[in-house]
Amino acid sequence: MKLKNILRNVTAMALPLALLGSCTGDFEELNTNPYEIDPEELPFEAQFSTPLSFSYPTHQNLFQYWTSLSIDNYGGYFEVPHSNWTMARYDLARGFCGGMHENFMQKIFNNTRRLIKQCDAAGQHDFAAVARIVEAYNLLQYTDTYGPVPYSSVLAADELAERPSSYAYDKQEDIYKAIFAQLDKALDGLDTETAGLASFDCWCNGDRTLWKKIANQLKLRMALRIVKVNPVDAEKYAKEAIQAGVLEDKDILINKSYSNELRRMMDWLDSGIGSSIVAFMNGYNDPRRPLYFTTNVRHLVKETAEPTGEKDQNNEDIYNESDILIRKGAQYIGVPVGCELGNKNGGNDNQRVYYSFLAGGYATPQPIMFAAEGWFLRAEAKLRWTDAGQQSVKELYEKGIEVSIRNQKSYRQSDAAAAWTEKKLTAPDWAAIDDAAISSYINDDTSSPEGYTDPWKPEYNSDPTTSITVKWDEGASNEEKLERIITQKWIANFPLSTEAWADYRRTGYPKLFRPKQNLAPSIIDTQLGPRRLLYNETELSSNTVEVNNAIQLLKAESSEVKGDGDTGGTRLWWDRKDKGNF
Repeated sequence: MKLKNILRNVTAMALPLALLGSCTGDFEELNTNPYEIDPEELPFEAQFSTPLSFSYPTHQNLFQYWTSLSIDNYGGYFEVPHSNWTMARYDLARGFCGGMHENFMQKIFNNTRRLIKQCDAAGQHDFAAVARIVEAYNLLQYTDTYGPVPYSSVLAADELAERPSSYAYDKQEDIYKAIFAQLDKALDGLDTETAGLASFDCWCNGDRTLWKKIANQLKLRMALRIVKVNPVDAEKYAKEAIQAGVLEDKDILINKSYSNELRRMMDWLDSGIGSSIVAFMNGYNDPRRPLYFTTNVRHLVKETAEPTGEKDQNNEDIYNESDILIRKGAQYIGVPVGCELGNKNGGNDNQRVYYSFLAGGYATPQPIMFAAEGWFLRAEAKLRWTDAGQQSVKELYEKGIEVSIRNQKSYRQSDAAAAWTEKKLTAPDWAAIDDAAISSYINDDTSSPEGYTDPWKPEYNSDPTTSITVKWDEGASNEEKLERIITQKWIANFPLSTEAWADYRRTGYPKLFRPKQNLAPSIIDTQLGPRRLLYNETELSSNTVEVNNAIQLLKAESSEVKGDGDTGGTRLWWDRKDKGNF
């Protein structure tokens, strides 16, 4: 890895609509600007704003390679709505697995590690703490994507007069230890107060109390991640985090009018709402549905249908009634998982691009961390350790649902309403998302997730994956209680796919639809799905020896190795095949 102590500036170029059909090469070569800028030449605020803002990448192509073309699918929230993209069917393309690596190394770590050192030396320990938390947040996603990653060797190289040409990888267990240590240092540093934090802080606007809660929520998130591999430390860190306090009512959103790349992916027809999230929310009649996505944005018609030649009041094609299968706006419907779907640009041979659309715009705030997650994390911790806090599991679980519905309405309603109007759809009654709706949802003990019915191909249909209801059942088994917690946490965390995918790998919940077509069945189990992404192409070619060493670390930590180890079927350190949830 030829990592230099500079900030590489990524150009904001938009690829054509045929992106997936035209991109075949190296992600780094495609996206990296050849002009390098010394970050110390930038204003101090700008040096901080890059890692803060790129924690949810604000560049189109980087966003696609970061999660949109892979993790967004595997977490159950989205699907690529056309057949140009075989990674949705588990044929992982190495050249398209490098976005998480690219974002962390160039946009996050290349800045945070220097800022931490600089700010600590200047006695600005709260500024250093912010950089530590941002680094920890992104490092967790990075290691949970690949397993072993380069970290300590990069830090050590900063002390050398001349940077080496290659960097060793750390095993994932050691990365986790390093993150816990960084979070503890950050919590100590936040007791310092340096003027000017709000000038660059697009996460918390200078609120140090919120930063402490983010750090503690990260600790709690990680503690539960390691329950199968280190239950002693898991309990210790979980109780510390709960005692110190996690998010309770305020979500952490980037609201600086950055371009919302998730919306762009929908407009490019490279992302569609997934059938799993739609089926769960349909079955539960979830009040957040219209805040997350719209109904179908066009008539879905028979493949042989032809427009009459006339237009309606919205200047859209009119079809004969006998040709219409589902009228425009009639259903919330998601893209089926892992199927041959047809051409990207629509037409009657692939009408999945006209299914439910993202209820949001280009200025919709980008989520970093939700308060509701804090309640669900505490609920799981209390389920595991009865002395982990004072409130009952039921109280924590129900509070998570309540906070999620209230907060999602508060921050999404305006942009969601605009999206419904833009698509010329009849918007729901937003006032109906009220206290009564929340109470009704929490106490529903009859509704359960739907199956999936494809309008054209019955072979793409799927039966419901679970009969789990929303209402808490104190008499249920711990396994069923965990399913409820993770399912509602998953709905509340939309669209944060990195967490959704991590929870699915760790617990098996929620019970997502499985692909109809698995192109790599000997490597990736159809029922389990991908367990990691492949090391990227550039690393393999330029840091070959150390990547091969990393593969050996991965295999030594893994409870299940597939192929040569560097495959999508090999489990990460905390993802144990030989241990259940309890």
